[in-house]
Amino acid sequence: MHIIKANSPTDAWLQSHKYLLENGNKDVMNESINMSVEIENNFDTDEKFDKLFRKIFGDDRIDYASSVTFVPPTEHPFVDGLQYQQNDKSVKWNKTYWGRMISWDNTFNQIEQTIKRLKEHKNAKTIAMSVYDPKSDGRKTMGGMPCLLSVDLKPRKEGLYLTAFFRSMRISKSGYADWVALCELGKFLCEQADLNLKRITTIGGSVHLGDMNNEKKNVRELFSVWNSNNSK
Repeated sequence: MHIIKANSPTDAWLQSHKYLLENGNKDVMNESINMSVEIENNFDTDEKFDKLFRKIFGDDRIDYASSVTFVPPTEHPFVDGLQYQQNDKSVKWNKTYWGRMISWDNTFNQIEQTIKRLKEHKNAKTIAMSVYDPKSDGRKTMGGMPCLLSVDLKPRKEGLYLTAFFRSMRISKSGYADWVALCELGKFLCEQADLNLKRITTIGGSVHLGDMNNEKKNVRELFSVWNSNNSK
């Protein structure tokens, strides 16, 4: 398994993209099997990179992908997560990762349960949230099957370790947004459970660049501008 150690969501995207371009299986969209990315130290969005990414790829690339994983509960009190879900009609349990975490099968709030357990069990090995539903997803081949399968959480003295397991990660299209959203989810859980965030890890069964025929121009422009600005 190849492991990338990054110090921010931006660094995770840049390192992963470079590695896949140079080492990925070009017969399968520059794929790497069982690739892991670890983010420590800085879990915040780099405003300069974020602005550049949005300018080149468009706002929707980040906003949509991020909202699939984490929706900040700013408008409704979070103490009753199901009530929050009911008030926000845009949250559909079977349509987004967040919907499945906050209201599994429209009956169970995994986020609320997770926060409670993080508070009560500081060295737990059994705190996790499911996204993949074998009953509804097991029949699907590609379209509609969630890329994120589950999120594992390990609270320890030094902080919270959050590990997200993906069946597939398309780095060029949504990798950056995935890491941004997971960092926001981790920070939110830590804030609620009074913990420090220690590490965000993603493990992808298939980590790839997708159809680069549609991405090459944008990717080259982003790397060119970013490297130029940071070499001064």
